[in-house]
Amino acid sequence: MDFRKKLKIRLFIAISYIVLGLCMIIVFNIINTQNDFLSSFGFALVVIGIVRMRNYFLITKNEETIKKQQIAENDERNIAIANKAKSISFMIYVMVACIAIIILQILNKSELASILGANVCFILVVYWISYFIIRKKS
Repeated sequence: MDFRKKLKIRLFIAISYIVLGLCMIIVFNIINTQNDFLSSFGFALVVIGIVRMRNYFLITKNEETIKKQQIAENDERNIAIANKAKSISFMIYVMVACIAIIILQILNKSELASILGANVCFILVVYWISYFIIRKKS
């Protein structure tokens, strides 16, 4: 994929974060929900979107920064480091979630344990499907 096209997609995603976040803030303030978590989550999406837009404009301000970013993103060492970090994050999440499931079951919070268990199962299924698709393409 052309790097400029990839950058445009990232800009679209950033704008989507901002729009979704603003919608969440507006909707959850209109319905006066007692749960401030959802409007706070909307605010976080707006902030993430703004930061991503800022990064887009910093990268695309001249040709040299675009080329530097493209080289950095296509560098094999950086790709290997990112993949290793994702792998470690994935394993830590699964282990912490499994420990949390056990603790929730001990505390008789079966519903929360089931939701977290379903989340872990979903992530593992997505992992294995992705693994077999990537293995088949390689």
